[in-house]
Amino acid sequence: MIVLGIETSHEQGGIGLSRDGRLLGELLFSAELGPGERLLPAIDSLLSLHNIERDQIELIAVALGPGSFTSLRIGLAVGKGLAQALHIPIVGVPSMAAYAERVSFLSGKICVVLPDRRDLVYSALYERALPIASEMSKTVTALRDSLAQISDLALVIGPGAERHRAVFEKTMTVAPAALNRPSGAVIAQLGARKYSQSQHDELWELEPLYVQQASPAPYTVPPMAARRTVQTKSGERSSL
Repeated sequence: MIVLGIETSHEQGGIGLSRDGRLLGELLFSAELGPGERLLPAIDSLLSLHNIERDQIELIAVALGPGSFTSLRIGLAVGKGLAQALHIPIVGVPSMAAYAERVSFLSGKICVVLPDRRDLVYSALYERALPIASEMSKTVTALRDSLAQISDLALVIGPGAERHRAVFEKTMTVAPAALNRPSGAVIAQLGARKYSQSQHDELWELEPLYVQQASPAPYTVPPMAARRTVQTKSGERSSL
């Protein structure tokens, strides 16, 4: 199955292409001039590099955010348009899940941080790529103080962690810059996994994820029994 992954939740956009679980390639592009002007040309360039026609795409996977309202809407519109025109399924993937997936081999808790506005960031806790605390929006310093209470925090990752690296790295480990960039390839990978579990989204019901502002209270990790469930590589189930 050929899967196209689309990630436009932040300042830098990304698209990825995979076939039968194997990465074919990915491209990053600046969204400074607007992802609407860059996305379709980038998709066509990536397809051309691998001698693939648009009508050979079998699944669209699109990032749902949280992130830039306008950029997310554009990415979703392009993904939905392609899915409708090609008569193929589409699946939505939370952007935070993609960053957690990249470091799923680490022991301990992972905090994914995405930039919101000014000194606010979105964040969520994961363990082995499984979500263990709800997404929330906090100030950078409030998040740092909350994370300082987690004894087994392994890593802080994401474009929000990169933007505020100076705040976080004084007291915790921040992922290398290369891992803090968006990856359309990981979106494609997670989308293919979701679809393989007979999960797909209704075209016109697919909407961006929005995160509400949280109180300054520290993270509370729910009991294991409260975790949502999806299948992982090892056969364990938790949600994307």
